[in-house]
Amino acid sequence: MKNKNPYYRLSNIYRGMKTRCYNKNRKEWERYGGRGITICDEWLVSDHRTHKGWNAFKEWALKNGYNDNLTLDRIDNNKGYSPTNCRWVDYQEQANNKRNNHKITFKGETKTIAQWGRELKIDPKIIRQRINKCTMTEEKALQKGNLHLRMVTYKGKTQSLKNWCIELGLNYYTVHSRITKRKWTIEKALETK
Repeated sequence: MKNKNPYYRLSNIYRGMKTRCYNKNRKEWERYGGRGITICDEWLVSDHRTHKGWNAFKEWALKNGYNDNLTLDRIDNNKGYSPTNCRWVDYQEQANNKRNNHKITFKGETKTIAQWGRELKIDPKIIRQRINKCTMTEEKALQKGNLHLRMVTYKGKTQSLKNWCIELGLNYYTVHSRITKRKWTIEKALETK
């Protein structure tokens, strides 16, 4: 059964904001109140008869684009909740504003891996894998195409390094690292178990 209160979701957002900032018993408190994230006085004022803080938050939300498909986002993650530091965004935009996002500057623009992936039509998992497992530069990781298909000649036969690893039962990333980082010969990289 659907709640008849038109502000039900908004009031849950308001209570969640207060809980994250002030309830030390909640696990998310460490990432919010535990590191100094607070709520401005205007939204926090507690008067059980007038609900002044809630009403101020609700008024701000409705004047600043709130709808049921958006989520509350702090523009600067190191500052608290206030009218000047909050906005309503979709879930995708909020995910791009997380503190722990890996951001890459490429061609003069800084974006998250997810944003670059959408723009360049490259799966973000592949970009992360290229950087973390293949130890590629961030710029090279953002290039289109399958960078794993390095052609290698071994024992008179030429095929991709990936296919050699499959054929010989070797870990591609280990062999790739041996060749690119350690500067091993193809023979040594493919013959060492």
